Amino acid sequence: MPVTTGTTMLATGSKTLAGYRLSICSSADGFSFSVCSMLDGSVVQTDLYPVSQPSKAGEVLQRALQKSYLMDYRFQAVELIHDTPSTTVPLEHFSKSDMLAFYRLCFPRQQASLSDMQYCILSSLEVVVIFRLDRNILRIVQARYPDVKVCCSEAQQLEDFAAMQERRPVPADSQQRDAYVRFGEKQFFVAVFSRGTLLYAGSQAADNDSDRTFLLLGIWKALDMHATRDVCHIQGASAELQETIGEYLLNIVGHG
Repeated sequence: MPVTTGTTMLATGSKTLAGYRLSICSSADGFSFSVCSMLDGSVVQTDLYPVSQPSKAGEVLQRALQKSYLMDYRFQAVELIHDTPSTTVPLEHFSKSDMLAFYRLCFPRQQASLSDMQYCILSSLEVVVIFRLDRNILRIVQARYPDVKVCCSEAQQLEDFAAMQERRPVPADSQQRDAYVRFGEKQFFVAVFSRGTLLYAGSQAADNDSDRTFLLLGIWKALDMHATRDVCHIQGASAELQETIGEYLLNIVGHG
């Protein structure tokens, strides 16, 4: 069952004067553990656990969860954040029974089963983010932390984009739209807003600049966006990629 809300999580230990949050980030390369203070959000401890073979991911995670220092903290929240491609569907049209079919439609090359399907509800945007998480990875974490909150990194990125859009001045042109793009090594994530309303969000697999440019322009065309009026906000692009995109889209804003 997908977990969309978290509850208070207590662990006995010596560091009980303040609460802590444990963030477990999962990706194809391995796992990272971060212990953060609930008082100011500062990171007090981090650990990396690389995974060289996908078949060994479960074993690596089990060993990581057995680290004795985890019992030294009083965790008020535990979250499992999976770095994986995702897609969105309007909240009013979301159905658990349709998740797998919708995911396969968006990512036909990804192997997935119904038990792997997870979702995050972003009520402020009135959308549901659908993603895949290996059920064995979730089972291992839930065995230690039954109330773990599960989400994906792109759901968090979408919320960050929404916050950026909210801070944007109201455009003089009522038809102006904003596209926010975060480029990674193997994929990129796009979210398009119109005056604060989310129009589109999703991932595209692309590991080279030619594919990145082609797919981004394809999304631009599919949404009937304007090359000069609409704004493209870019994160994680090389100078060469940004220059190439700038040959087609004239209103580009680079972000660190």
